[in-house]
Amino acid sequence: MAHAHDVHLHEFLRPDHWDVADLWAPHWGPDLPPLSFHARHDWLFEHIENLHEAGSRTICAINGRTGGVAGFVTFDPKAGALHQIVVASTARGSGAASMLLGEARGLSPRGLVATVPASNARALRFFAREGFAEVGRMQDAVALRTA
Repeated sequence: MAHAHDVHLHEFLRPDHWDVADLWAPHWGPDLPPLSFHARHDWLFEHIENLHEAGSRTICAINGRTGGVAGFVTFDPKAGALHQIVVASTARGSGAASMLLGEARGLSPRGLVATVPASNARALRFFAREGFAEVGRMQDAVALRTA
């Protein structure tokens, strides 16, 4: 397990792609195209590239002991949209998620808005601890905003 003092942040780099995709692929939802595992990696990399071209950023949390990606956050600092935050199960409780979210908040002058599945109680508790408040509900999701 990584601890907060073992984790450092850096801007997404091309070599991070596979680690980021490996963390993200298990969260592939039914609203995304049904693709094979390798096609998902390719789709995600293209998706991240498109987000970056439109002004979004991706910050990675790197495990200082292993050098692997412990988590990442993708967000649009101008629009204040939090696209995705994922932390490896081995990094849960390490402070990596709080570090990533703190970095995204610091780079987003108008605050952040996140949409979280209503069934994801763990994520909803995390965002509440991080100072997000509910601002609306959609079909099966909760819209949250930094206070």
